This record gives sequence, structure tokens and C-alpha cells, in this order.
Amino acid sequence: MSWLPASAHGANDFERTFGLRPNLFAAWREFAALFWEKRLVPPMLLQLVQLRVRQLHGLAIEGKPRMSEALDEGWDESRVALLDSWWKSDRFDPMERASLRLAEQFVLDAKQIGEAEITPVREALGDAGVVALVEGLALFDGFTRFQKMLGIAPAEEA
Repeated sequence: MSWLPASAHGANDFERTFGLRPNLFAAWREFAALFWEKRLVPPMLLQLVQLRVRQLHGLAIEGKPRMSEALDEGWDESRVALLDSWWKSDRFDPMERASLRLAEQFVLDAKQIGEAEITPVREALGDAGVVALVEGLALFDGFTRFQKMLGIAPAEEA
């Protein structure tokens, strides 16, 4: 439960906290849904970088629910245990490696992202895919920080 003195109605801590600002919560839901609906980035790749972002922030990722869009495309849960050392595993393809490298740089120091991180992602996903992935990273990173700062469980954990 959050340290906030008030909460809104909702199914979990995340909804009860974010629901204190219903206009922002509705806009966030609409924006977040676009990543899974527009599919400028494959859902399995989005799920993979989302988990790595959470992992970099020290949150548990094993045994948690996965996005249905990734599951529908054949999500391989066995790779989650390898995610903290993805660069040493042959279970991640070049597109995933490039995206994970970008995700890590985004979380650790986004100002240091350069062509070395962007070019392989652009080659794999195109310009629109790069923009979508970076926007997704901003969403994943920002709301993971939001949840940690306010002491609330992520929506998918509740």
C-alpha cells in the first residue's frame, strides 16, 4: 500500500493511487494501450524490454503475469531467467540484443544514448519502430519509477 493518505477506487494499489487523478489515469491507459495495439514493435520485444527495465530497477520479474499480446505470439518464459545476462546468451536474437542494449542505456543514462545504440534498432525496426520503442521505454521506466517512489505495487502484480 502507498504512503499517500488518500486513494481512489481501483482493483490494485496502482489503480487506487493513479486514480486520484482520473483524467491523467485515463490518458495514460489510452497511451499505453497504443503500444500493444499499433504493433510498431513486436509485443514479445516490448514485453522483453519491459521486464529488463523492471529488473534494472530491482523489481521481481519471474512468476509475474505477462501481457496477453506477447503470450499470443508464443512468449518463451524460459528466457526470463537469462535476462540479467542477455549479452552472454544465444537465446536472444540480434534485434532483441540491440533493443535490450538500448533499454539498459535508457534506464542508466538516457543522455548517453548514441548512434551505437540506435542504428541496430533502426535497422531492425525502422524509424517508426525506433520512436515507438523509445516511447515504450519512457513509459516503462517512468512508471516503474512512479510505482517505486509512491510505494505501490505495479498494476500487473496486483
